[in-house]
Amino acid sequence: MNEKLKSQKGFVAVTLITLLAIALVLVVYASLLGTFTGGEVVVGSVAGNVWYSTNNQTAGPWTATLSVADTGVSWYSMVNFTSSYTGQVKITWQLERKNGAWANATGTKITTVSLTGASQEVYASSNGDLAGNQDWKVYATSNGQYRVKAYIETTS
Repeated sequence: MNEKLKSQKGFVAVTLITLLAIALVLVVYASLLGTFTGGEVVVGSVAGNVWYSTNNQTAGPWTATLSVADTGVSWYSMVNFTSSYTGQVKITWQLERKNGAWANATGTKITTVSLTGASQEVYASSNGDLAGNQDWKVYATSNGQYRVKAYIETTS
């Protein structure tokens, strides 16, 4: 009877090891089959354009490009938001100069403003109002090609 008990124990041990091996193979196989990548999700995007003017007035004229006679001429920027995004944003205005390729130049301004979800003009001032709008001639001190890039990020 002792031999029969040993044989049964051996059978149970081999069976358990076999089942464990099959289970591990199935788990590994299932994990390899279980990887899926979803499409891109865009949450709360904004749309708009940077505009320029030599007279800092709401009536403008504001244009997509601007030519000024020399470095002594004042020029300003604003973003005309056209998207339905609503919420508090931080705008980092960065002056860039073209030296073959566009590169950051000295000159930044930070604006914190609440977007309303409607068409909205935001100026390069600390609160987005026309008063205090950055005069970029302060930083564009030599002849060349310049532009202002607006980086928009959420703050809430």
